[in-house]
Amino acid sequence: MEVIFLKDFNDIKKDIEDLGLVLGFFDGVHVGHVQLINFARQNTKKGSLGVFTFDKPLKTIEGSLMNIEDKIEAMRRLDVDYLFVVQCDDNFKEMSYVKFVDTVLKVFNPSKIFCGPDFKFGYEAKGDVNYLKQRFGQVYVLNYVNDHNENKISSTQIKELIKSGDMKEANIYLGHPYKIHGAVVHGLNNGEIIGFPTANLLPSTDYVIPKNGVYFTKVKINGELYISVTNIGTHPTIEKLNQATIETFVIDYKDSIYGENIDLYFYNRERDEVKFNSIDELKAKIEEDVENCKNYFFFK
Repeated sequence: MEVIFLKDFNDIKKDIEDLGLVLGFFDGVHVGHVQLINFARQNTKKGSLGVFTFDKPLKTIEGSLMNIEDKIEAMRRLDVDYLFVVQCDDNFKEMSYVKFVDTVLKVFNPSKIFCGPDFKFGYEAKGDVNYLKQRFGQVYVLNYVNDHNENKISSTQIKELIKSGDMKEANIYLGHPYKIHGAVVHGLNNGEIIGFPTANLLPSTDYVIPKNGVYFTKVKINGELYISVTNIGTHPTIEKLNQATIETFVIDYKDSIYGENIDLYFYNRERDEVKFNSIDELKAKIEEDVENCKNYFFFK
């Protein structure tokens, strides 16, 4: 797959024969997005499938489901031939929907366009699929797969599930475990003091952060996966913080990973964060969490 970052649109490839172009932001590359891209793959000849996306959202949103590196890798797994990533700046955000079609999409000269029914573009999102159908010969609008309640799957819906701590449901709609990538940084070392040293994660982008609580997770360190117990919260028992942190106890892992970049995958929210009456109560509960986590992944 060839990845092309577009800033002034002089790098648009104009010579792709029978280009099938899929349009969207694709935050999270959830199962609906996968359905759309698979449909485009099936209806586009090999070597001619392109995805047109953006390095950041065109409108203000609260948190992202995926960083650009993971989006690129997801597109690679979906057998996309070209990934065109618009580097969004103020000039692009202020471009009219007519100019966007005339100076960007038309230059690609796509033989087919694929998008979801709610794809919007141009300044103030005034462009829509109806306008695309007016300007291009073959525009395929695919309704994303519905959930068991007959609701359209959306990134917004998945974000609400994550913010409520419902990782099981969120992962069903994502089609994969929710992941936060980041660097391990120094914290207060409270975990080490009570016998459960944790990796304090600094996310690499503005991810949606799950609701405070204790989660069963997996951590990828140097390409290897380890099960872990993750706490998102403010340490109410030891020393309450003003802002929640993401701290992971990696089970049966002894080496230091300060400064390392890791991937943290969320599977299940086990319980709320609780203020215990003593450190001993906290330690006993963490020991129970660890055993429950081992059992969870053993029987999963």
